[in-house]
Amino acid sequence: MGEIGIAALIALIAVVGVPLAMLGGGIVYVVRLARRGTRATLDGAVKRRELA
Repeated sequence: MGEIGIAALIALIAVVGVPLAMLGGGIVYVVRLARRGTRATLDGAVKRRELA
């Protein structure tokens, strides 16, 4: 793998991790929409924000 510094390793994790986290969140959202429907999903999000 060669000599990779700590800073380069952290940068690599950030560059790969951010898009993976966005993709994971998108998949969870789409699955939730498919199971519960659009209206119920959005109503749940509004309710959760009002309680917080």
